[in-house]
Amino acid sequence: MRLLLVQGGFGAGGAEKIMAALAGHRAAQGDEVHVAAMMMPAAGSFFPYDPRVRLHLLRSGPGMLRQPGRAAAIRGLIRRLRPDLVVSFLTKVNCLTLIAAAGTGVPVVVSERNNPARQSAGGWQRLQAALLPRAAGIAMQTRDAARDLPPAQARRAHVIANPCRPVDFTPPPPAPECRFVAVGRLDPQKGFDRLIDAFAALPRDLPATLSIFGEGPQRAALADRIAAASLGGRVRLAGLAPSPAAWLGAGDVLVLSSRYEGFSNVLAEAACSGLPAVAVDCPFGVRDIIEPEVNGLIVPEGDPAETTAALTGAMARIARDPALRARLASAPGGVAARLDPARILGQWDALIAEALAAQPAAAITASS
Repeated sequence: MRLLLVQGGFGAGGAEKIMAALAGHRAAQGDEVHVAAMMMPAAGSFFPYDPRVRLHLLRSGPGMLRQPGRAAAIRGLIRRLRPDLVVSFLTKVNCLTLIAAAGTGVPVVVSERNNPARQSAGGWQRLQAALLPRAAGIAMQTRDAARDLPPAQARRAHVIANPCRPVDFTPPPPAPECRFVAVGRLDPQKGFDRLIDAFAALPRDLPATLSIFGEGPQRAALADRIAAASLGGRVRLAGLAPSPAAWLGAGDVLVLSSRYEGFSNVLAEAACSGLPAVAVDCPFGVRDIIEPEVNGLIVPEGDPAETTAALTGAMARIARDPALRARLASAPGGVAARLDPARILGQWDALIAEALAAQPAAAITASS
């Protein structure tokens, strides 16, 4: 089978990580797999790809011509490769791919990887809702996310969480302070501004540090926030972590301060690997990963000031209680079993097979 997978870029991100895993999985089964994207870091793909997978960088025009150019580039690649199936990730790419595949006879499976209702996707979210009936299959990461779809599409959506396996990492050496870590793109979605505010409100006699791993457009603003709160010796912007083991081995507790998520890979990696977490109960996916008082603490999402204060309280509690941290770290088994890559990638196999089986024979043979 020839598969074409389409995403926004080859950079660091949750969607990019899962696409690399899916591509490698299907290539290992003997499929001819192509992955296309609109952006490539200067150093190449952040996530390694199976050498059997072929990567394509799509070019487009500037300014107002960018999105039509991207759709045209996707359509050109579909016509050139003639795949049996296309899989696309994320709202904008889903829209462009469904438009590009129109009239080609090639089925498209779309997957939402974030929370479009909370993103500034506006018209893209409405366009995706209008185009979804064209999709041969729909993958959502959580049941709550699927409920946000138009009813007819929600009923046929497959709920497929992100695969995650326990990470082999070296814990940091014992220290008198509690070392908090946070991981993600430095942008408003991840809520690092309120995390810094919550950390700043911790009692000054409480030994604790915070390392925020990631890069993004808010780096300067977050650095200024750290300086304004006189936290330069206790909070650092640590840059991109080269691997999950790097940030897992840098802390005692992960903090997820996001305002919204699709399905947090870093929270899953912590939960599967035995690193306790404090997580804001943002939409979506936190309660799919964290069981309160079993493998982490959950902070209610609500009024911004109240959420920040509750985050401070949860961080203070776990920082003062090494026994609590040890107990929360001892229960990774359940979530690791649910997110086992063989199980999750098998669900992707089932969706792909279902999407192909639903196509008229003429449409399938048109691409071969």
